[in-house]
Amino acid sequence: MPGMVMFRRRWSVGSDDLVLPALFLFLLHCIWLVVLSVVLFGLPYGSEQSCSVTLVDHGRGYLGILVSCLICESAIMWLSMRGSILYTQPREAVQYVIYIRLAILLVELVYAVVGIAWLVQYYQPCSDVTAKNLALGIVACNWLVIFSVCVTLTCTFDPTGRTFVKLKATRRRQRNLTTYTLRHRLEEGQASSWSRRLKFFMCCTRAQDTQSDAYSEVASLFAEFFRDLDIVPSDIIAGLVLLRQRQRSKRSSILDQANNDILAFLSGMPVTRNTRYLDLKNAAEMNMYKDVCYYMLFALAAYGWPMYLMRKPACGLCRLASSCPCTSVSSSRLSQSVTVEEDNCCGCNVLAIRRHFLDRDLKQVQIVYTSCHDAVYETPFFVAVDHAKKKVVISIRGTLSPKDALTDLTGDSERLPVEEQHGTWLGHKGMVYSAEYIKKKLEQEMILSQAFGRDLNKGTMRYGLVIVGHSLGAGTAAILSFLLRPQYPTLHCYSYSPPGGLFSEDAMEYSKDFVTSVVLGKDLVPRLGLSQLEGFRRHLLEVLQKSNKPKWRIIAGGTKCIPKSELPVEADDPQSQPAAPPSSRMWLHPSDLSIALSASTPLYPPGRIIHVVHNHPPEMCCGQEEPTYSALWGDNKAFDEVIISPAMLNEHMPHMVMEGLNKVLDPLGLVSEQEISGLEELEATQPTNNTAVVIASQTELNSSPHPSDSSLLAITDVPFAASHTGSEAVSVPLSAVDSFSFSDAESVLPPPPLMDCASVSEPCPVPPLSNSPSNSLLGALSVAEDASAAPQTRSDAHDSHLPVDRIAVSVSEIPSDQSNYAHIENHPLKIVTSRRSSQQQKGCGLQVSNSPSDTLV
Repeated sequence: MPGMVMFRRRWSVGSDDLVLPALFLFLLHCIWLVVLSVVLFGLPYGSEQSCSVTLVDHGRGYLGILVSCLICESAIMWLSMRGSILYTQPREAVQYVIYIRLAILLVELVYAVVGIAWLVQYYQPCSDVTAKNLALGIVACNWLVIFSVCVTLTCTFDPTGRTFVKLKATRRRQRNLTTYTLRHRLEEGQASSWSRRLKFFMCCTRAQDTQSDAYSEVASLFAEFFRDLDIVPSDIIAGLVLLRQRQRSKRSSILDQANNDILAFLSGMPVTRNTRYLDLKNAAEMNMYKDVCYYMLFALAAYGWPMYLMRKPACGLCRLASSCPCTSVSSSRLSQSVTVEEDNCCGCNVLAIRRHFLDRDLKQVQIVYTSCHDAVYETPFFVAVDHAKKKVVISIRGTLSPKDALTDLTGDSERLPVEEQHGTWLGHKGMVYSAEYIKKKLEQEMILSQAFGRDLNKGTMRYGLVIVGHSLGAGTAAILSFLLRPQYPTLHCYSYSPPGGLFSEDAMEYSKDFVTSVVLGKDLVPRLGLSQLEGFRRHLLEVLQKSNKPKWRIIAGGTKCIPKSELPVEADDPQSQPAAPPSSRMWLHPSDLSIALSASTPLYPPGRIIHVVHNHPPEMCCGQEEPTYSALWGDNKAFDEVIISPAMLNEHMPHMVMEGLNKVLDPLGLVSEQEISGLEELEATQPTNNTAVVIASQTELNSSPHPSDSSLLAITDVPFAASHTGSEAVSVPLSAVDSFSFSDAESVLPPPPLMDCASVSEPCPVPPLSNSPSNSLLGALSVAEDASAAPQTRSDAHDSHLPVDRIAVSVSEIPSDQSNYAHIENHPLKIVTSRRSSQQQKGCGLQVSNSPSDTLV
């Protein structure tokens, strides 16, 4: 930074970007110099053959070219490593050395042509194998260097470079009219250049009208973003490294302050005493969170076969092939009727969507309609009926193609096409068009009528409507919910990783009634919008101007933990000034910081935001501990700054979002909604054992007489059992114990302290209990909290030292055998431990003897 000016043209490469290219050529020429010297001076040649003599003279001349190249390349490396990003004065001689190197390149080109001529004339008649191999090596090395230089020139060529130089010169001479003309020409040239790049990237020269409009709008956005900025791509990379270090340093300094309300930073977001965590001890909030986890499956399934194979590369391909009509004759499990639009010949997308649910035993989900049509402003989606939840689900796919990317980048604000508006309702332009397309498709094909009339015997007409999506699909789903809410006032939208620039403030506040959004960690997309890009560019230029380190050191340090000496320096630090006067640095870019994008209405993420955050355990030599995940309610306006992190792209991936949502439940010892659904279906097919588990308080166990048979209480289902209090005894079939867990840790009152044992890791002594004549036995198992353990903090929710409710077990109808005992091993009991916001499950095996004198262990 700035771009080099050579041949009276600006190039998209800085004088400090030549370290690696010069190093590559230097090493290549060093190796070739050693090999050529050994071959020329260490191997004998036949002096009687003219081909050998000619080639030796040619090789000796090429040695001189190699030595000249090494001198120039070492000089380019040394000069390019001097100065800083904006302090270019120590690198002014680079362009003159490059002129010399290009002149040597012309000589190399001549030698390459001569080498080809020699090969054509002497390769067949010449019998000297060494000479022929030497000629091939010289020619190959020459053309490799020439090809690499041509590729570099093509990549760094700036079509508007000459206009940029003229504009810079006229500004110095204060020619206002000429400056205005050149500025207008520069903007048009940059927009045209970006449009060509987009078409080349998408491999598309001819497009529909809507796609051509998208090219123009996106190209104008990029041209406006980089307008009047004399930066090169490597400057952006270095700026990201510096900006990340600046953000980390700022967070550390805030935490070091004495009077500070911020307790910690989780995923870059400040946590204070006013931060609202999700109250997962509350049954209603827990059920809501389980629904959030559940419907993420639909958003993930919308990606079709690419996401399915990415998550299951080996077995996923086999499962799709076994169900594919191209390779399988029978596919009875996937034979339900479904309307499909523009899927491939094998129907891989529909098969992947169905397999996505069948792999989780969600057989109650039926696909009604699937659209794989993909175009700009026309996003694929599918409609399904979920009989288990009694919902009709519209799932919209996220970004998966370059056409989807064009829709994402069309980020101007557009008025929502809704008649009754409460304030100014504006939305992301590209996603407003996509939502209108889907709404029109639903009405024309009568898709929702088919879905609600799918199975009248099951009452599908009374089902609710749910709209889900991820990324691009999340923003489109939120806008579609606005369009469909007049017809379906009870609908709900789940928006996973939505774009940051989606709704105006009025629309955002209104969407909180029916939209629930999910953001994972430092996800980049919920923090991106036109207004956020303005701040991002301003901060990027600030750290570049404050840096006094060479670019190569900054980028090289970004691959590891950068030492403190590489951190961006502050302007008020007297040690921070570079070797050159600040005025000379600022003179190169007199107005960079004053340039702003066109005034745009601030747009925000939709609905109520669940922000899934995690801590950052310190890195160790042998790895890193697993972070602890938690969920809190986020502020829509807090996602106004891009947090630079290696995870900002990875945490946007849909499978990572689903994994993060489920990890919040891990410390609670809970299973996800889809696992519960599968276990309920599995339980229905298994025989019920007569053995039952009773959970009761210590007082009740001491006061109640021991029953003499196995019919303690009426057996209830697991969800109903979770709602009983500690003064009630609940009997559960042993077959259901494997999946038994409390959704609310406080729904069972904790018993008084039990001092039967000192630690969970030690066996607990149980009073001997004799077997009754009716062949039933009641035992009490109890585990007390370790009194010697140190108090645990909130982050240690996974600790195993937790108080445990008493469990009373009644065993009856145990068959006797020669060894006079029976084992209960097929269905191990689970002790449900609880401490406020955490639960755990631990297996417990029982061995019950059949002798009155024996005891329960």
